Formats: sequence, structure tokens, C-alpha cells
Amino acid sequence: MEHINVLLAGGASRRFGEPKAFVKWKGQMFYEWAKRALGEHMVIISRPEFIDRFQENGENEVYQDAEPFQGMGPLAGIYTAFKKTDGDLYTVLSCDTPLIQRRTMLELKRLMTVGTDAVVPISDGREQPLIAIYHKRIMPILYDQLSEKRLRISDLLDRISVCYVHAEEIGANPAEFINVNTREDFNCLEEKTDSFRWD
Repeated sequence: MEHINVLLAGGASRRFGEPKAFVKWKGQMFYEWAKRALGEHMVIISRPEFIDRFQENGENEVYQDAEPFQGMGPLAGIYTAFKKTDGDLYTVLSCDTPLIQRRTMLELKRLMTVGTDAVVPISDGREQPLIAIYHKRIMPILYDQLSEKRLRISDLLDRISVCYVHAEEIGANPAEFINVNTREDFNCLEEKTDSFRWD
């Protein structure tokens, strides 16, 4: 089966105050940390105003949300990846999770079985649907949900076959799943990685 890596980098970053994809930490932009976790080849789904910036940094496969779902959040991003690329399995990662490790993403992929629509990790009791694997066969369900403007990912997960896995079961550090939404979150990254095992 054809496998596609997808980086979601289309958020408005209102709470953070600047585009999180390009925020630098330890000498690399957030999106570059995510790229390390995904593997070198990936497609990026972003906002129109960011596309040139990604391309200037050497990224060739950068798309804005497919019409008519522009600006409709992560579900639109996943749908766009399905529409723009010819794959079967899609590893999806949001750009504001710089601590995610390559081995964690590979473990999620390994858990994808025939008949499973998605593999979603759980960390600290919270589902992490933007650090997950999806099968393209859910595309019609995704289209219907977007058409109805039902944009909650939890609604999608309720309609498909999901394999949930706890972070500890795949040897992942719960700190990997931290979303950086605010400056305070960013300032806490250093302390979260004190006992971190990097790839």
C-alpha cells in the first residue's frame, strides 16, 4: 500500500501570536522537527499566505485546503491530503508537536491492520487524532462531515473503525504528545525534555 506523510500546518496560531510552523526551537523550526518524525518525504497542508515561505525553505509539495472546504480546520487538511495525493495510508502530524519521535510514528503505522480505518494514540487520558494514521477509504465520510460543517475530529472517530493505543504501550514518552498552543507551553518545552530520549 502506498504511504503518504502529511504535515498539518494551517492553523491561525492566534493564541501563540505567530505562525507556529516557523517558530524556532533548538535551532530548528517546529515544522522541521515534525519532518524528522515523519520522514523526509511529506506533503504539507497550510494556509495560502504560508506557501511561499515553505517553498523558499525547499518544500515542494505544499497545498492549501481543497475547495469548498478552505479554512475548515484539521479535517479539511486531512481531506485535502487525500484529494491531492495518490495513497492508501496517511500518517498525519500537526506542526505544533515538536517532541514527537520518529520511532513513535513508525509504531503507530505498524499497528494499522486490515479493516482498521485509523490508529490513534492516547496520552495522559487524551486522544491524539492529529498524531495518527488514517486510511483513505474514510474519504467519503470525511467529505460528508465537512459538507455538513461538522468539524470536530471526535465526530469522525465515532464513525470509523479506530485502533486506540496508549503511549506507554508503544514505548512513547507522554511528553512527546505536548501541543504547543501558547508561549507558556513553549517556555515549558525545555523542562519537558530533561529526561527525554531522542531518536
